[in-house]
Amino acid sequence: MNRRTARVLNGVLALCCLALVFAAVYPFSTASPHSDNPPDARFTVPESDEYRATGAIVADGETAFEFEGAVTADGGRYQFIDEGDVRTEQYQASANSPVYSRIVVDGDGTTDRRQDQIRSDTDQKLLRVNRTQGTVTFIVKGEGGDMADAISGTASVVVRSLYVTGYERQTDESQEATVYKPKNGWYEGTESYRVTEATGEVRTAGDTTAVRSATVTWDQTRPAGTYAESVLVRLTSDAPRTYDLSFEFDSGETTVNQPAWVTEIRTEA
Repeated sequence: MNRRTARVLNGVLALCCLALVFAAVYPFSTASPHSDNPPDARFTVPESDEYRATGAIVADGETAFEFEGAVTADGGRYQFIDEGDVRTEQYQASANSPVYSRIVVDGDGTTDRRQDQIRSDTDQKLLRVNRTQGTVTFIVKGEGGDMADAISGTASVVVRSLYVTGYERQTDESQEATVYKPKNGWYEGTESYRVTEATGEVRTAGDTTAVRSATVTWDQTRPAGTYAESVLVRLTSDAPRTYDLSFEFDSGETTVNQPAWVTEIRTEA
């Protein structure tokens, strides 16, 4: 090997080593989360006159948010939301009829403030307050409005949480759905983060962005703008956090039964 060839090879080797050094600090590329898509290309809650929907967000094995909602063609509406230390159940016999809410709060740290907020709302009437050891239950009657809008809004909490990652689109052979697979990668947001171990799929109706079902899981390390930062965060915190998201939307005929506690309240009134 002559000296000129040796110098060229040494130069190439030096560049390779330099590239590896930068790779240890900065990722080669960043991915675009689903939230970067134009508004009309983002996942949405389907529109239907009659449906039942369920969903959940689980972080590191603990349920952070869970809901069930139903809207019937004849006007019945039902919703249940579990936020951990607060659980809210709502029922409306028909659109624009009174909305009855049962709010169960664990602990008493914020219950007085919540009670004051309910009483200060002229569209609500506090019917009953039950206090047991460690739990306070409020029964509330609200006037007017269609609960269907609130149910769709609750469903969007789960659907919008899917925006964290990017997705690879795959067309279902049946042509009845479009399948999206979540992607690992380095993402830019208010702060950089890294997604790993992404699995599962989101299925939309036909060639639309209306989500019919979703079961996805990913690990998220935040902040993580570089490899070094990612390693440091994992060593000094509980990162990565594992997120499990699920969503089901079933359109078509459904029923809503009046909860027993609503029957009791309306009988006493």
